[in-house]
Amino acid sequence: MNSATLVLPFLPFLLALYTSAAIASFLLRTWARWTALVGAVAAGLLSFGVWQLDFNDPQLLLPGGWSLDMVAPVERFGYTFQLQQANMPVLALNLLITACALLLATRSREHNAFPALAWFLLAGYSLLALTTAGTKAPAMGAPLVLCMLAAIGVFALQSDRRTDPSGPLRTLVPPLLAAPLFLVAAWYIDQIPLNPQDVVITQTAGMLLGLGLLLLLAPFPLHSATPVTAESAPPAAMLLVTLLQQLAVLHLTAQVLAAYPFVLWATDWPIWLSWLGLLTTVWGGIAALGALNAGRLWGYAALSDWGLIILVLATPGLRSWTLAVFLFSLRVISMFTAAAGLTTLEQALGSLDLRRLRGVGVRMPWNSAAFLLGVLGLVGFPLSAGFAGHWAALITLAEVDWRLAAMVLVASLGAVIGIVRVARVMFSALENRTVPRERPFGTALAITALAVTIAVAVAPQLLSALITRALAAFG
Repeated sequence: MNSATLVLPFLPFLLALYTSAAIASFLLRTWARWTALVGAVAAGLLSFGVWQLDFNDPQLLLPGGWSLDMVAPVERFGYTFQLQQANMPVLALNLLITACALLLATRSREHNAFPALAWFLLAGYSLLALTTAGTKAPAMGAPLVLCMLAAIGVFALQSDRRTDPSGPLRTLVPPLLAAPLFLVAAWYIDQIPLNPQDVVITQTAGMLLGLGLLLLLAPFPLHSATPVTAESAPPAAMLLVTLLQQLAVLHLTAQVLAAYPFVLWATDWPIWLSWLGLLTTVWGGIAALGALNAGRLWGYAALSDWGLIILVLATPGLRSWTLAVFLFSLRVISMFTAAAGLTTLEQALGSLDLRRLRGVGVRMPWNSAAFLLGVLGLVGFPLSAGFAGHWAALITLAEVDWRLAAMVLVASLGAVIGIVRVARVMFSALENRTVPRERPFGTALAITALAVTIAVAVAPQLLSALITRALAAFG
């Protein structure tokens, strides 16, 4: 390369892009739809660029004789931030989730600061994923960062709506409870080299880390934020905050288990995961039976799916992480599809209560179908995006204990019955003649989401390359 070429590190450029996008989105919040659309395109292109990065040749030429070093480390405040093969999939997926959420925000009529908050959240979760070293182990301080990001997420979930804030505020509980456990565990870990023969220190550190991770995973009974928030928050905000937080927790779990394997052998962590994951997925399926709001039904289905991911993590071996990453990828697709339909339905009806949904499928068939197929994907219904992942999970669980698989299947059937009940209401005789017909952009978005969902349902092997590369971050 020419010696006169000026090499710039990628991470300051990325952070400057995030900051500029957030400031511009806030200043232009009167045109929130346009800022959201531009932001969705920018985040999507950046996600594709990061995913396609060749680590054998990580420098990209820019106009004017400049070059961008994609893997140059940056040291600040005693911590090192660097893009590596181990965190690249997390950064790319963070960008993709944000692009999907901003795309949904273009359907909103509310002139709010959600696009700006989305960029701030993306910046925080990106820096969390890119932290590779520090004076203290980055994983030990991660719950403190998650507390701050959850606080920002509360504002994104609340938006400008004058609704009960109890749901968004409950998202603060898991990281606030987990942070002290991680800090105390860090002290015990520092004592291990000083007293290598003292097994009690190792067991205590493992117990604290295991409990902290369980709290961050937010299983039953810390699950209540999901259905309540899904009912009150904008679908785009629910999609963004939930998926970014859960991806960060999964990545943190993989980092902790790789760095401190005594969490597995010094505690009963796998047993805790099994029981709490099972309770979460069963409760989500049962509660979906009586859901009287489409948003809450979406939340219960998402909760059941998340419980299955937690349950899968308890199975031994690399296969558990392979299956967990596969399930989470399908979760992103199904949640986006459901959110695409919900966003348009909410804008047209003003409320997602069942009495307002009666006959809406007659006037808005594409968005109604997107919502229903997305929710069905979260419970693994055949011909939905989540079917392949749920079927593989059931087979894996049956090999360990067939009763686990049977209970998960019963929970899924309960959720399907609840979804069918809502579908009958949506496609019954139209009573509200003021329901508008679908507009071209909303129809195009719903059809696109349906096409992606059906494509993955028919050919799940399309995600094989993504899963293989993503395992570098979780394996």
